[in-house]
Amino acid sequence: MKIVSVLIKLEVVIVGEMASPSESWMQEFNEASKLGDEISAMISGKNSLPQSGPETQRQFSAARRKATILRTKLDILQSLLSALPSKQPL
Repeated sequence: MKIVSVLIKLEVVIVGEMASPSESWMQEFNEASKLGDEISAMISGKNSLPQSGPETQRQFSAARRKATILRTKLDILQSLLSALPSKQPL
């Protein structure tokens, strides 16, 4: 009985915290924007790195990982955009 009660309480908490489609889109947008800024800073800072070596490879690997995450976030933004309510023409 206690397990069912805990599950019901958990479900209520989860449902109560669900964001609207526009809130979800804005959250994803802010995260994507931050990632874009981080990638840009990494690219700008490449001149301070040696031409090759482990630190340079680590920096390029990190930038590639962030770019992959950014691509996923952009895909999510596109799918969330289609879920937003459309405005009716005047």
